[in-house]
Amino acid sequence: VTAALAAPLAAQAAPTVYGQLNLSIDMVDQESSGDVSPAPGVQTVDEWQVNSNSSRIGVKGEEALGNGYSAVYKAEWAVAGDVAGAPDLTGRDRYVGLKANWGTLKLGAFDSALKTAQGNVDQFNDMNFTDMENYFSGENRMHNVIGYESPKIADALTIKVNLQPGESTATGDDGLADGMSASVAYETAGLYLALAMDKDANNGAYNSAAGVGRDAIRLVATYTMDALQLGAMLQTSESANEGVGGFAKADEKGVLLSAAYTMGKNVLKGQVAMNNVDYGGGFEDDLTFIGVGVDHNFTAMTKAFAQVSVLSVDVGGPAPFVGTDTDDTILTVGMQTKF
Repeated sequence: VTAALAAPLAAQAAPTVYGQLNLSIDMVDQESSGDVSPAPGVQTVDEWQVNSNSSRIGVKGEEALGNGYSAVYKAEWAVAGDVAGAPDLTGRDRYVGLKANWGTLKLGAFDSALKTAQGNVDQFNDMNFTDMENYFSGENRMHNVIGYESPKIADALTIKVNLQPGESTATGDDGLADGMSASVAYETAGLYLALAMDKDANNGAYNSAAGVGRDAIRLVATYTMDALQLGAMLQTSESANEGVGGFAKADEKGVLLSAAYTMGKNVLKGQVAMNNVDYGGGFEDDLTFIGVGVDHNFTAMTKAFAQVSVLSVDVGGPAPFVGTDTDDTILTVGMQTKF
């Protein structure tokens, strides 16, 4: 009897527990270089910090259901690796879904198709100060999402679609796809190309951030040749609700270039990005990011790293208005281990 009861449990594969801890020591120098208070040259932040960079823990798995179907699931939490206590274990990706030869359909909260389309173009992904979310929009983890991901077509092409219901009768956002994100990615022989778009997409629950959604188009390309990887990204975006409810124009046009070179256990990497955000009436922000770094991979799971970066924001406006420009210089050394 015991064996008969245990047999169905044995058929379900044990879940995979995984995670990573990424901690760094950061020298943070944030300085005003504008024409208004604080005066030019005033350091608003000049300190050493210990930070956790997208540390996480999660559980994921897949259960065969028969006839080519399987159930997939994932629950992931952010871990505050630099503090003991709250805030800790905040939500990241989580979903349950059905997988078959036609693809995977899932429900939950997870990264948008536009965000995942970045592939490996961001050489400083997941870092507090240097992840490209600091100077580009579109890095959304969408809530209340219906997601579809195709199998790899012809061993090269993958399609993703996310639909986000508004869940708000009061605002009229009561449809099945008030927000949407989609991407098409082509990957073969070291070449990765992706085209992605957002329609009224935002970071979080749609109805808790109604009106702040954005429409975006992102084009990504990376090419790996032996030890060298080159990458580029173009992005344009705009407010999906410009002029409605007081939401202003915020048209974005940006470009990112990146490179990485592997020498044994060491990886040298660099990145340059420029982004212009136009608010209309002559008001605009020009963001410029320059970063270089080196990773030393002790193993496939553990590495040490060092990075230095500068993020400059030039705030412009017509007379008599003037901008409060800022220059952020970050020096980082740290360690990451995965499990």
